[in-house]
Amino acid sequence: MTLSQKIAAAVDALPDVGAGPRDVSAESGANRLTLRLETSGPVGLAFEALEFTALDRADWSIDDLKGWGERLAGRLTYLMEPLTLLEADPIAGQVVLRSQAPTPRNDRHAYYEVRLDRGGMLRLGRFAFEEADRRRKPASCQMTREVLERLADDLVASVA
Repeated sequence: MTLSQKIAAAVDALPDVGAGPRDVSAESGANRLTLRLETSGPVGLAFEALEFTALDRADWSIDDLKGWGERLAGRLTYLMEPLTLLEADPIAGQVVLRSQAPTPRNDRHAYYEVRLDRGGMLRLGRFAFEEADRRRKPASCQMTREVLERLADDLVASVA
């Protein structure tokens, strides 16, 4: 079974996700995917964060992380906003990607943020900047189950 099939099966196996956020994980080969799932239905799901780990790569160089980020930006074109490489910090061993242009709704601008670290971990989240209080706050990532499966496949392919 592929990682995408395993994460789909793990989400399907949850009894009632309406009871609050839960972690759901799947592992295949040298890759692990974990969602902090808020809700799930027959068509889609909402999650606080997604973590993907390439378990066989323990110490990525900053150039490796930049390459990974560029591959991700090229592959994940189906998210609401295209991603772009924003920052590479060789001292912290991190690369950050963000949405090129946030999605505006009312007085709020929402965007994706992807953090890659030298331990081979990717963390995807969504944030909203509220005009009223001028603060950044976490927001739910919402996608169909098909998009989640495609995302899992693309994450695996991006580290190969």
